[in-house]
Parts: sequence; C-alpha cells; structure tokens
Amino acid sequence: MDVISSAGRITKAEIDRRWARSRYNERGEQEIPERTFYRYKDAIQELFDIEIRCDKSAGSVYYIAGDETGERGGAKRWLLSQFALSNTVHESHELKGRILYENIPGGTEYLTKIVEAMRDNRMLRMTHSRFMSEDTHEYVIAPYCLKVFKQRWYIFGKTTEHHEPRIYALDRVTSILTLPDTFRLPKDFDAETYFTSSYGVFVGNQFKPELISVRVIPEVAAYLRSLPLHSSQQEIEPCVFSWYVAPTFDFIMELRTHGSDLEVLSPARLRDLFLKEAEKTALLYKKM
Repeated sequence: MDVISSAGRITKAEIDRRWARSRYNERGEQEIPERTFYRYKDAIQELFDIEIRCDKSAGSVYYIAGDETGERGGAKRWLLSQFALSNTVHESHELKGRILYENIPGGTEYLTKIVEAMRDNRMLRMTHSRFMSEDTHEYVIAPYCLKVFKQRWYIFGKTTEHHEPRIYALDRVTSILTLPDTFRLPKDFDAETYFTSSYGVFVGNQFKPELISVRVIPEVAAYLRSLPLHSSQQEIEPCVFSWYVAPTFDFIMELRTHGSDLEVLSPARLRDLFLKEAEKTALLYKKM
C-alpha cells in the first residue's frame, strides 16, 4: 500500500526492485511471486477497503483507486499515512529515536480482534468501565465500526441490553472475547453518514446538528483553514467560520481551547453559555 500510494502509479517491475532492497525481504527474493502479490492485494481490499487497480493500457501500471481523483476517504488516507510512517521507521532503524508519536492511552491491543470480528460479523463479550468510575460492566456487543478521536480508539456497536447503538472507549476496556454468535449489520448503516453531524464521538438522537458560527483572530483563522474542525466548515467572511454540527461537549471543549481569541456569534444559547463561563473565569482571577 505504501509503495503504490507514494509512487502514485508504478509497474510490477519497479515494485519488485523495491522489494529486492527492502529489509522485510528476509529471503533475498528478486521479485514478489505473482500469487503472493495478488493475495496481498485482495487482503488489502478486504481489510481496509483500499482497491489496488492495474492499468493494462499503460503497460500494467498499478495504482490505488481514488488517488488520482482525490476520492479516497479520510479514514483511508489516515491508514495509508500510518502504514507509510511505520514502514519508513522500520526501514530506517537509525530514525527511531527521532520520530515522536502521540501517546495512545490504551486499548490498541484489542484492535486486531475487533477488526476480525467486524469482518466475520461475530459478537464480542467486552468488559468495560466508565470514564469516571472504576466499576466494570460486561457487554455483549455487535461491533459496527471503529473510530479514533483525540488519541483514543472507540468501538461503536449495539449491545444486547440497549436498543440504540453506543460507543465505548477502548482504553476503558479490560477484556474482549470473540463469541461464536454472529450478527447482521443493518443494511442502512453507514459509519461515515452516522457520524457526519458529530465532531467527535458523541452521537445519538439527543444530539441534533445546528448552524454554529464564530469570529476568530487572524492567527486562529489560519489554523482553522489549514485544519478544519468538521467537514461542514465554511469561512462565510474573513475570520468568521460556521459549521453545521451538533454542539456536543467535545465540540464545545474544542472551541474553548481558543479562549478569548474566539467569539461565538450564534446560536444565542451557545453564545450565552460562553458568556457565563467567561464571567465565572473572570471572577476566579479577581479573587487573587
């Protein structure tokens, strides 16, 4: 994936030349066997929904579908970037101490098991504790999808004891067991569509999207232009941004990080909330 994505379009002969120089090539092979190559290609599509195509009219040139038109989704771009970085680090051991990663609180050890359960439509028995409590609870869950947000991995799915699907942080999971029972993913479920009105991980009928607009200083505006908070982001006039998103706790917390460099314009309810919090903060400092 990394080799083809970074090259854009590449022949099998060039892939073989790179394989011959790769540290992963422990047998010293001069080329990747055809059957192995196609087996890997099919596995990549099955596990990551990334299709590697061959343009025979151009001399059997391989490329990743969607790359040339920018159609590949954010999740696929993220996967490719993670694999590319991992590949670069492993290929260049001397760089390991000079590449710094964000710390992931935990739960990544369950990712493989969850991905396999999603692929096979298998139920999972999961032991989970709430964020503000050490009390644990056991759930039997149908894993609909995985989501990463703010350095944390989350599993989203429907448990046997809740009517609506829910989301759980993997760093609060203490054990996961794959069950023989299977589930059927709802035909109308699409993960990207389900989270489209959400900034982070808070979803559900109680979180309704609305138009939110703010005014920021030029430095923050430049930051928002380079790294939009949500796919609905628009700059409706210089330094004035809007989003059609649910005003969930995590989105409000993100706006708060800009402090007095950001002014909420609408809706009025959200503006009043920020005003009251600013007044409370001013009182704290006046006490000193």
